[in-house]
Amino acid sequence: MKTLQDCKSEIHSCSKCGLCQSVCPIYKITGNDCTVSRGHFIMLKGLIKGELKMSKTINKYLDLCLKCGACSKFCPSGIDVVDIVALAKAEYFKLHKTEKLKSAILNFILGFVKKINLLKNTKQKKFEKKVIYFAGCGGANKSVIKILNSMNIEVITPNFGCCGFPLFVRGDMESFQKYMDSFYKIIGQYEDYDIVVNCATCEKTLKSYSKWGGKEIKIKNVFEYIKENNLSLELKKYQKVTFHKPCNLDNFEDIKQVLENTKNLEYVEMKDFDICCGLEGLTNLKERKIMSELFKSKHKNIVESGAKTVLTSCLACKITLALFSLGKYKVQDFIEFLAKNVK
Repeated sequence: MKTLQDCKSEIHSCSKCGLCQSVCPIYKITGNDCTVSRGHFIMLKGLIKGELKMSKTINKYLDLCLKCGACSKFCPSGIDVVDIVALAKAEYFKLHKTEKLKSAILNFILGFVKKINLLKNTKQKKFEKKVIYFAGCGGANKSVIKILNSMNIEVITPNFGCCGFPLFVRGDMESFQKYMDSFYKIIGQYEDYDIVVNCATCEKTLKSYSKWGGKEIKIKNVFEYIKENNLSLELKKYQKVTFHKPCNLDNFEDIKQVLENTKNLEYVEMKDFDICCGLEGLTNLKERKIMSELFKSKHKNIVESGAKTVLTSCLACKITLALFSLGKYKVQDFIEFLAKNVK
């Protein structure tokens, strides 16, 4: 697996133009250049040259990064900042027992979640078309199965467990590798079917496996199937909703088409609908003031949209948004919303 040293050319290619400042949610709050990718690269360049040592201060600024990837999408050089920050975190991880303890606790939690998500036999009709469903930490989502069955698609439901993304962003590359190896071991037991996902973070992580030594695999989001099959949807009664776009979602146009074409559904785009929900901030309690500003801003934009239901397509986003809803709105997975409310 790659190391920070392997990212020399990308780090050196940063022109320090500062365009990342205009899209970084944390920089907008702090105004501190050390919290944005330009500042990160200056520090990391010092590490690679041996002019700096990996310290708690550098790690603090790496932890402030939300791993939302907004700067990468805006970067003229196309630098993948999230990968580089994760590899920098891996350098700190190797040197500090406390980081390894945190990772061990996280691994235990994810292992426990996998055990309680052991899939029960889901009764469904048999169809010629089959897909493998990667349910992730949320376990089997019967709504996904219901929607796919309605398109004459049979769903195979192995218990994969986590995609490994929470370990990746913490710099625990060894554990991330284990989750990746487990995934390939499971899919090796099946024929060459498409793999369908519902969570945007799982989708992006699975697609990234090939960058870290894994083989190319066919991954599709459930909304791609809805679009391909021209599935006509109509709610039982009129509802007004808004949508939070997860940072890791690359195919929002497919989702937007469903939002706009579903009958009896009014979609209102809230301000900054595509700005990070701040999930990584939940693990950074030392920076409560910064993170509270982030959460307050997202909450305000949802309320001002006038919608009482917020839809999203990422389990982590769903949990984060619900935590700060204050009873003002409901947060639902979009597929679960559709399965429950369509005629």
